Amino acid sequence: MSCKIVVGMPVYNEASALPKLFVKLERLYIKLGDSLHLVFVDDGSTDQTRTLLSDFTGKFPGACLLVHEANRGLGEAMNTMFGHMVRHYEDRDILVTLDADNTHDPNLIMAMVRKLKNEQLDLVVASRFVPGGRELGLPLLRKLYSRGARLFFRLLFPIDGVNDYSSGFRAYTAGIIRKAIREYHDRLITLSGFACTAEIIAKLGRVGVKAGEVPLTLEYFLKEGRSKMNVKQTVAGYFRLVRAVRLPSAETGPEFTGVPEQSGEQRT
Repeated sequence: MSCKIVVGMPVYNEASALPKLFVKLERLYIKLGDSLHLVFVDDGSTDQTRTLLSDFTGKFPGACLLVHEANRGLGEAMNTMFGHMVRHYEDRDILVTLDADNTHDPNLIMAMVRKLKNEQLDLVVASRFVPGGRELGLPLLRKLYSRGARLFFRLLFPIDGVNDYSSGFRAYTAGIIRKAIREYHDRLITLSGFACTAEIIAKLGRVGVKAGEVPLTLEYFLKEGRSKMNVKQTVAGYFRLVRAVRLPSAETGPEFTGVPEQSGEQRT
């Protein structure tokens, strides 16, 4: 039975990077046709990002743009994307998330999808920390930070098949997202910054995720503009994970389906 491949990107002020990304996505669309869907979450951009995304999504029948009028942070952008996924897609469909700044190569998407399907996994991470994985152009301090974070997470939240907890380049089944939302309700993603990438994986580990990795070449030298990651804020978020990852009680609340479209999220 065929599945839809949903390529999802949270985007904030990436106008300079988007034209190159669009070329890569158009090539992917030529390969996959109507089985490829595109979902962008514009998280309150103040440059030309929203205009560029609106024009691009208008070219493809399976593309949509979800808009936050104000910047809410990566965690809320992922909440919106996950909510869209569980509202509109079936368990077998696949969400592939990646950064919109050209550091993640969409050409890797099909290898991730094949591994997920062939090995019947719930999650595949594009990882810098497996044989064949590399970081090109990443500053030394960021490399040291990434390796320290990796050791921290493997010690506190070990998950078979996962070495890279902070890579946002991932393929999820809609089914594992739905399962995690059933367990965590509106507490699946509680951290607003980049620490939410590790929070998501740690919580998926608590609900029995079956995971694997493919090698990632992180092409940091292709990044347009300054990094949006606040290292101090991210590290502080990592330490809050210990409490955040605990499964909530059954009384937490109704099933969460993401930020409702009628409450601040616009769809274009």
